[in-house]
Amino acid sequence: MRSWRRLRRRSLARLAGFEVPTPFSIEALCAQVSAARGRDLHLHPLPYTGAADLPCGLWICTVEADHVFHARGASASHQQNIVLHEIGHMLCDHSLADDDNGLTALLGDLDPAVVRRVLQRTRYSTPEEQEAEMVAALIRERAGWGTAPPRPDGALGTLDDVFGDR
Repeated sequence: MRSWRRLRRRSLARLAGFEVPTPFSIEALCAQVSAARGRDLHLHPLPYTGAADLPCGLWICTVEADHVFHARGASASHQQNIVLHEIGHMLCDHSLADDDNGLTALLGDLDPAVVRRVLQRTRYSTPEEQEAEMVAALIRERAGWGTAPPRPDGALGTLDDVFGDR
C-alpha cells in the first residue's frame, strides 16, 4: 500500500513549477495545460449517461491534441473534478493500453494508430489513479477550492505515521 505522505510528496513534485491560474477556472487551467504541453486540449461530454460500468472520465491523446471527456449530465462540480482528474493523468504522463476493458467498444471504429494514449476513470485502486486524484486535489487546494485529502484517520493513520515514508 502506498503511503499517503509519499503519494502527496510525489504529487507535489509533479506540480513543481506548475502555476494554477488566478483567477481559477477550468477553461484557464486547460489553456495553461495546453500551452505547457504545446498541443490543443479539448473538453467533451461523453456520448452516454448513467452507465455504471463505463468511465465517467476519459483522456484520449491523439497525435495532434488531447481530448478530455467528462460525464454528460453530471453536476458542474462533478464535471470539474473529472476534468481535474484527467488533467492529473496528463501532468503525471500516465498511459494505459486497452486491455479488453471496454475501450474498444467505447471508441468504436477510431483508428488505434491515431490514439496514442487512452485513460479511463473506473478503478481507483491503482497507483496511477491515486496519483491523478491527488494531483487533482492539490490543484483544487491551490485554486482555493478546499484542501487535499486529509491524512487517514484511525488505524490507517497510525500505520501511516509508523510505516509511512517521511
